[in-house]
Amino acid sequence: MAERKAWSDQDRLQALALYCRLSFGQLHRERPEVIHLAEQMGRSASSVAMKLSNYASLDPEVRALGKKGLSGASRQDRLLWERFIADPESVAAESESAWVELDPFGDSAEPDEDYTGSEAYALQRRRIGQSLFRKAVMVRYDTRCVITGLRHEDLLIASHIMPWQARPESRLDPANGLCLNALHDRAFDKGLLAIDDRDRIRISPELTGAAPNGQLKAQLHDLEGQPLILSPRAFPNRDYLAWHFRECFRR
Repeated sequence: MAERKAWSDQDRLQALALYCRLSFGQLHRERPEVIHLAEQMGRSASSVAMKLSNYASLDPEVRALGKKGLSGASRQDRLLWERFIADPESVAAESESAWVELDPFGDSAEPDEDYTGSEAYALQRRRIGQSLFRKAVMVRYDTRCVITGLRHEDLLIASHIMPWQARPESRLDPANGLCLNALHDRAFDKGLLAIDDRDRIRISPELTGAAPNGQLKAQLHDLEGQPLILSPRAFPNRDYLAWHFRECFRR
């Protein structure tokens, strides 16, 4: 059994990177990713799983879904989480840098110097920082679709307003994200849905100009002109929305 040892700041950052890659139901000692990370860190899988559950107890996304993690998060855990909420870009950069340094699953890519995000190749391509971007967006919008109010982690997507390739320096900026359900994420990505300068939903004439069937009418057509569901502390960057409206919206 792995020897018990104190958690360093680096360890906490690596655990945070894994936490943001897993769903709530995967935070247990039998999960392969947890076992592998524990082996790399010289810890028991139970120790790593407990740390992940400590993060869950601090996570507003978990609470918003009516769940809870393990109590007992340390002061250092709380300080790291508070920093992540206050400055997600910086903490995401630190966490992903620590993750790549550990290289627990054989990813050979190094992070970009400015930590705007990069692509790594292993068994499949993944985007470094994407999981932490998603977590930051979910927390920002209280795990609620800004169009429908839907709350279900498996049906919600952290949508980039300006696409990954369009503005590298904004890839991990939570203000470049919207919490959308899968259907409206797809419509937004394809330019069939956009947000105007009054935070109101606009639907492409490609959809509104045709006679809608029942499903299309209820799910897209009738959204034209409706306001986003936003709180005073959760709103997207208006410059990003203006770019999407100008460059992507199919008018």
